[in-house]
Amino acid sequence: MTAIKHLLFDLDDTLYTDASGLFNELGLRIEQWTLQALNVNETEAKALRRRYFTTYGTTMAGLLLEHPEVDIDDYLDFVHDLDITRYLNPDPRLAEMLSRLPAPKSVFTNSIASWAERITQQLGIRGYFEHIFDVRAVGYRSKPDRHAFNWVLATLNLPGEACVLLDDRVSYLQGAATAGIHTVLVRKGGQVTDGVDFAVDHVLDAEPIIQQLLQSV
Repeated sequence: MTAIKHLLFDLDDTLYTDASGLFNELGLRIEQWTLQALNVNETEAKALRRRYFTTYGTTMAGLLLEHPEVDIDDYLDFVHDLDITRYLNPDPRLAEMLSRLPAPKSVFTNSIASWAERITQQLGIRGYFEHIFDVRAVGYRSKPDRHAFNWVLATLNLPGEACVLLDDRVSYLQGAATAGIHTVLVRKGGQVTDGVDFAVDHVLDAEPIIQQLLQSV
């Protein structure tokens, strides 16, 4: 087995959970922007959001493919314009776990870098991550697009087999697996399946798995 050289962590619904309410608020912002930009009603905006996410992996990907006329940077800035301090507090247990994992770490998110910076700062964990790989950095080709994974691996100068991705979305992990990346599903009730090597209910539960992977050569 190739030695693990880097740990990749998804952000939303992975480093913090949807129990905070923040991710739900983000979804409302997506629907609000869609309603205004595409001149549709609330019901249609909700339906488009669901369809784009199901079909393309993210609402943004659906907008880029089906509405190339829209200003995607305006979309990204609008939906992430939220006061995160209303939803999140520092997470000492998460910080302690990250401190015990003896490998370089990065955030790999379909959101934008400024959002990831604010979230990780608020959680008290920003200092544990060497890089934040966001959707703009990978040319708006979000997970599970293979291009996004290839770009991250090229930037790290590592093969997929030397990396682990922790994410809450099965489809994103399956995309990572095609690039050779080891995968950990972080979702309550999640199960191992094609493209998912391990499954845990919460990111804190992943520590023994990651420690084992780091010790395997």
